[in-house]
Amino acid sequence: MLKTRNKQIYEEAGEWLVNLRVGDMDAAAHKQLDAWFRESPHHIRAFLELSAIWEETEGANLASGKSTESLIARARASTNIIALEGEGVAARRQEASPSPRRPSNTPGVGILTPTRFLSWWTAALASVVVACLGLGLFALKVYWDPNYSTGTGEQRTLHLADGSTIELNSGSQVRVLFSERERDVELVEGQALFRVAKDHVRPFVVQSAGTRVRAVGTQFDVYRKASGTQVTVVEGRVAVFASVPPKEKTGGDMPSSTAAPSSNKERLTAQVADGNSTGETPPVFVSTGEQVTVTNQEVTKPRRANLSAATAWTQREWVFDMTPLAEVVQEFNRYNTRKLVVSDPTLADFHVTGVFSSTDPASLLRFLRAQQGINLIEAGEEVRIGKQ
Repeated sequence: MLKTRNKQIYEEAGEWLVNLRVGDMDAAAHKQLDAWFRESPHHIRAFLELSAIWEETEGANLASGKSTESLIARARASTNIIALEGEGVAARRQEASPSPRRPSNTPGVGILTPTRFLSWWTAALASVVVACLGLGLFALKVYWDPNYSTGTGEQRTLHLADGSTIELNSGSQVRVLFSERERDVELVEGQALFRVAKDHVRPFVVQSAGTRVRAVGTQFDVYRKASGTQVTVVEGRVAVFASVPPKEKTGGDMPSSTAAPSSNKERLTAQVADGNSTGETPPVFVSTGEQVTVTNQEVTKPRRANLSAATAWTQREWVFDMTPLAEVVQEFNRYNTRKLVVSDPTLADFHVTGVFSSTDPASLLRFLRAQQGINLIEAGEEVRIGKQ
């Protein structure tokens, strides 16, 4: 009976882990999981054991399997696992009879009888369970919260459950929404470099404003600028789409009242249903070393890209090649709390060429001060750029 119960707990833990890792969990399911954890410390133990094994094996392959038998088998075979209530321990507890207490040769020190040992063991295990619960819930919070961001001057690398990675630039934010059919990521702001693990069953889709990038297994950079979204392919091939706003009926009819998608996933997968629905432009395929920009619901023709310049931020560098001053200022402000401000609009035609360290903002300021006709004025938390 005990073996059957243990197997059931492992099976339940395996199902919860798979559902949680592939992102197929709504708010109601999260509440059910929380209640399941509170039912018994054995539930927590089983879940943490399987979680540790998942990290050591190919979790994505297990997630796509038909059962959790292989995961449970690894847990039972592990030499690092000590059961909270093994069958042998339970049997010995029932058979053991209290031993008579013998006097100790050392004053003040009693003999640790089997009964006292089991009491001590139970108390120790209770402490371990409490500690594991805290660590486990902290780890689960990472899985439940799909939002990741970086502060000013901070960079961060995210390792996703499918084996893909996202490298976030300073001042950036992404929202991860994985499901069994698609791996969706929304670039809320900033810039990110995506290294996508191949999975022909579940495409990897990145949305940024009115841009959608679809890939299977590749490496590409997405930069959400004020002027538009820039997509640069470092390796492989991606399909880039631009959102098309809904069209209104002509002839005095009222605009279509088609309801807007109620979730990010629906917005990411919206397709053209008829002439009044929100759709997308035909895909533009971008290959290794190419770059496109999406603006005003249009995708530019692919052009050759300077990959070193596009990904220089991963090496803490800025590479400018006849870059407009406004874009240079935008890059600088991403990394610094003391902002650059272009106070003279006639400097819009001023372009910058050079390589600068993003960890040494003074190097860019020295360069600007050395330019003829440029004047920098420090005013509190701002450095204003004007003409002499």
